[in-house]
Amino acid sequence: MKSGVSYWRMIWPESGPLLAGVGGIIGLLSDVGGFVGDISAPWVWAPVALGLLLAVLLFAPCRNRVVADLPEKRDDAYDCRICNLFRVGLFACLVCAMLALAGQGATATEKIGTQLGLIQRGVEDIKGDTTIIRDDTSAMREIMSGSELVKKPNTAAERFHNAWVLNMQRGDNAGAWEQLQALYREHAPNKLDAAELYRNVGKAFLGRDQLLANMVEIGRRKRDAAMLVIAARNEADPDAAQALRNEARAIDPDLPFAYWDVGDYSRQFGGAGATGNAEQQLAHYRAVVAGHEQFLEIAARGPVARYFYRPQYQADYDDLARSQLQNARSMVESWEKMAGYQRASRGQSYEETTRRMQALADGGAADLVRRQMQERKKRRE
Repeated sequence: MKSGVSYWRMIWPESGPLLAGVGGIIGLLSDVGGFVGDISAPWVWAPVALGLLLAVLLFAPCRNRVVADLPEKRDDAYDCRICNLFRVGLFACLVCAMLALAGQGATATEKIGTQLGLIQRGVEDIKGDTTIIRDDTSAMREIMSGSELVKKPNTAAERFHNAWVLNMQRGDNAGAWEQLQALYREHAPNKLDAAELYRNVGKAFLGRDQLLANMVEIGRRKRDAAMLVIAARNEADPDAAQALRNEARAIDPDLPFAYWDVGDYSRQFGGAGATGNAEQQLAHYRAVVAGHEQFLEIAARGPVARYFYRPQYQADYDDLARSQLQNARSMVESWEKMAGYQRASRGQSYEETTRRMQALADGGAADLVRRQMQERKKRRE
């Protein structure tokens, strides 16, 4: 060797065991880190990469330093800081390489532990259990959060959430009423379940007329069409109720429930009243059909769920509207026959009218015809 440098002494000086121990510890920590965490994680291989980088970059400076000091220091020339860093990096890489070979695709810690019976389950099983625990914890947190109050509600949804929890889960009507008043004081939610909750909770604190007046005032002032729809549902006067629905349509033409209100079934299918004639009944049911058709047309353009804070608690209104629409169309057909017969029978004798009405009853719409026959008989008496 012309330079006289002993490469063995460069790698293994008198302090070689100590330096090998330091490098071995670094390599072992990297292997253990791969077992505890993810073996492909960057931080696991960082010590290995650093050791390899030190070994490559410091080899030439180490050799040059030894060559320069060898004539004077001889054996001490192999003991320098640069050389020690080179050796630590080299030993760390060697230890990691040996542990990788021992692990055969896994960490050596896992491989050895499994063979000795110290680890009963694979790392994948442990990770699977951890994932299950994490999912269960998240699910429990979601369940618990559904009954927790928002301490500082800022949005309309947060106000409604607090009111709903207080009323439905905790039975605190006073607290729910406070949240609902704040909701409509600060926001205009235009949600049907919010307006309905306002009405249901408000009954405990206000009389019917006062509550209805408040709902109408809120709907007009806040331009909240949903509130006007719920107010119309609770309005006793049919004409006043229809006027409120017309206001709701003007505010929000895309609110489908302004054309068909699921909560107003009895008034829709109760007809035009006991004193209404066939023409009035026909006009009433034609309006009902038009409302249902308009509802379905709007619902086809966008989900009706957007008008609820909690749509998961609502029915399938599209299917319900289709079902009621068939009933309403049947009523229109029956009253068209009745109205046409009444127009044709004007000026006929009572006996002829009775005979025609009985024939019409035999052909269908029996209940409607019998009712008309009874009314005509009472008027004659």
